[in-house]
Amino acid sequence: MAGYSVQQVLIDFNKEFAQIALPEDAVKPVRPQNGLLKSLRENDTPFIKLCPPLVNTDIFFDILKEVSVITVKHKPDLEGDINKIFSALPDDAAIREIFVRQAFTPGTNLLDSFQREVSPETFGFILSHAVRPFMKLYARQVSAFYDPEQWHKGTCPVCGAKPTLALLEKEDKKRYLYCGLCEARWRFQRLGCPYCLNHESRFFTVDGMEQYRVYYCDNCHGYIKTVNESMVDSGSLDLFWEDINTVHLDLLAMQEGYINRPAEIIEK
Repeated sequence: MAGYSVQQVLIDFNKEFAQIALPEDAVKPVRPQNGLLKSLRENDTPFIKLCPPLVNTDIFFDILKEVSVITVKHKPDLEGDINKIFSALPDDAAIREIFVRQAFTPGTNLLDSFQREVSPETFGFILSHAVRPFMKLYARQVSAFYDPEQWHKGTCPVCGAKPTLALLEKEDKKRYLYCGLCEARWRFQRLGCPYCLNHESRFFTVDGMEQYRVYYCDNCHGYIKTVNESMVDSGSLDLFWEDINTVHLDLLAMQEGYINRPAEIIEK
């Protein structure tokens, strides 16, 4: 029952979160030079490190507020934390621009920019969700500059995040990894752990849900949910919702001591 409650809160929250829409000018990528594209392919460098997104400051703070309102609606116990966070946000326009730029800079800890203590968990939650619509738009804008069929890495080619889900393709049985932060997909080897690259991994399924496998690794204790496209309606397949609707599989894996890396912009 507790697992169902967690899942239902996530579903209700994400139904509203998914309605957030951005104008095309909310984020713009720095256009890459040819030499940088070569570096991307050869050095496992995520796109965000070479051509960072230019994010509209005012729109970002509007989205941060919108995410916070949705969060309080579905998790009212966080209202106090969120009020403290907003009272501690910078007012100066120049500092706000720096704040937004750092939000999209890999390896930056934005908690250091606050002059007073705020809840790191609550701030991390609303920040990661505020960032996602911009990263989704950014990923779409830069998709022409890299080949997802040729990446073959355990991290996202766009933002460097660890994958949150995998898809086993129906036709050729290729495996694609999915980034929960920017929603990019890229091809990866058919078997093995995307987190530590160990070639040995096992999986479990749940009765009545054989279209999903949870692969787990005893080397790094990571796990990744995998959707078998041949067993679902591929016409309506949405990996964002596949991830949300299978949170009970996450709970089962975590109960056994396995972890899934959080989707966040990371240093690479």
